Amino acid sequence: MRSGVFLSSRAWVLGLGTFFSLALATAQTPANEVVDCSAAATTQMQLNACAQQEFEAASAAYSASYRQLSQSVGNKQRQLLRQVQTEWMQFRTKACEFEQNAVAGGSAAPMVLWQCQARMTRERTAELQRHLTCEEGDISCVRPAK
Repeated sequence: MRSGVFLSSRAWVLGLGTFFSLALATAQTPANEVVDCSAAATTQMQLNACAQQEFEAASAAYSASYRQLSQSVGNKQRQLLRQVQTEWMQFRTKACEFEQNAVAGGSAAPMVLWQCQARMTRERTAELQRHLTCEEGDISCVRPAK
């Protein structure tokens, strides 16, 4: 039980560290400049800000799916889910750092990192959703169908 709490705290710290490092990297956009991401971005700063918004939207959907799945499973499954999510967050962080390395130090680096994190988060959300909507008889489903 204690290791589950440690892993959750560690994942939270890793996620928070990534968020703040990305926020600092994207801080080049002036505070008074509102970026309308529905219109075509014309500067790298706008592209970075839009990629960040895309990640934030993906994270909100992920959080809702994770919370819903976590509440719908038993204690043992919830503990395993928490461990899987911790390890997935660590993987996502490292995979996106690797992907960003292609443009490391450049003005597009924050955009590449945000886009990678958004893409991987949407993919993980779809995986969590699959468990919430699995068909009866799907033996890979972590919870019984309703």
